[in-house]
Amino acid sequence: MHIVTVTSARTILWRPTIRRGDGPIWRAIVASLEADVAGGRLHPGDRLPTQRDLAQALGIGLGTVTRAYREAERQGLATGRVGRGTFVASATATHDVLGLPDERRIEMSVDLPVHAEDPDLGAVLRKIARRPDVQRLLRYQDHVGTARHRQAGAAWLERFDVPTSPDHVVVCAGSQHAICVALLLAAEPGDAVVCDELTYHGLRAVAGQLRLRLHGVRCDEEGMDPDAVAAICRRHRVRALYCVPSAHNPTTARLAPTRGDALVRLAREYDFAIVEDDVHRLTADDPPTPLAVRAPERTVFIASFSKAVSGGVRVAFVSVPPALADAAAEAVWATVWMVSPLTVEVAATWIEDGTADAVVTRKRAEAGRRQARCRALLGAWPYASHTSGYHVWLQLPRPWTSAAFVAEARARGVVLSPSGAFVVGSAEPPPAVRMCLAAPERLADVERGLEVVRDLLERGPGASLSRA
Repeated sequence: MHIVTVTSARTILWRPTIRRGDGPIWRAIVASLEADVAGGRLHPGDRLPTQRDLAQALGIGLGTVTRAYREAERQGLATGRVGRGTFVASATATHDVLGLPDERRIEMSVDLPVHAEDPDLGAVLRKIARRPDVQRLLRYQDHVGTARHRQAGAAWLERFDVPTSPDHVVVCAGSQHAICVALLLAAEPGDAVVCDELTYHGLRAVAGQLRLRLHGVRCDEEGMDPDAVAAICRRHRVRALYCVPSAHNPTTARLAPTRGDALVRLAREYDFAIVEDDVHRLTADDPPTPLAVRAPERTVFIASFSKAVSGGVRVAFVSVPPALADAAAEAVWATVWMVSPLTVEVAATWIEDGTADAVVTRKRAEAGRRQARCRALLGAWPYASHTSGYHVWLQLPRPWTSAAFVAEARARGVVLSPSGAFVVGSAEPPPAVRMCLAAPERLADVERGLEVVRDLLERGPGASLSRA
């Protein structure tokens, strides 16, 4: 059980989750720390319990905690400050792995969009610089974006099979900001929001900041279970439902059409909003009809540009129901005032001149090559994916646990995401890990990472590279 208490000084009463089968206790502490940072329960700068306090709380020896903290510092998860204590160091994307240099660490925990196929930034900046009105990009604009940028956003939403008017488009600073705006439109502090029991950890971070109560429901290969949603609606006043219908993060599940219809009926019956974050639709196999098409009057649809084209261009185009247009403008104003016009100009130019479509095609092709290598190397093991998808949801054979597997992979220089980073509530993390095939720069790095994973699967815990 996690107990995380935050005061104004960000002093953390943290308890790691340690389960039978996780391997040495010191390593389980490190794995739990990594999962809590990835899941947004701990943040850079948070002060961790003293070694003595944690040892007493867990009923273990001080030396075990000392070893765990020392290992956490070596991996870049924590940093010790003389006379002040131990603090969370940084997000998982920047962690060093056992002191390995960057070129030897294989990062497969972050859902990156195949940066090796990114478009030419210099070319588009030169193109923009030649425009006679370029100086206008330095001025304040409408909170929801200029008319031209919203026109480009409407065109981008059509790629996601969501026809809409530019008047109903809001420009946000990436999908994470779009989720925040959508929940500000739909809910107030203390309200209930329904999501999958395994969900994008960025949602949990936003819900925590907005003081919303997340209720996770069971899901399978056909997506969210409408019966479970209905049961929650009968017990609580649900204000919003968050879903990732085409290629769910992390499980890659695709929402079945019948379930989508049922969710729309529930939204109308219980009068809640739908936040449809179809972040991987452009890489998904046979994506379903968007809920925004079936229930446009109550669905906020998020079409990420960053995830599809380039992560550093922090732009998402959001289709909002007409009744929420004014509130959406207020939400953007309250959070960022407006998205940088120069950044949106880059995205709009790429949409208009065809660059964005060409980049998506290239990235799908590269992701397909990486998925093919995954099938060749891990075909004997059960996992879920899409043929051009960016990540894989790997089921682990017993007695592996997710935390133990991630720790062993990290010890061999491969960084994966534990299932605990995606769990909503107190549910037991399943024996599974997320592997992001699109994160490494080169196909050769993907293959090396998959070979390490295959070796761990074949050897099992205890016979792998354990330093217990």
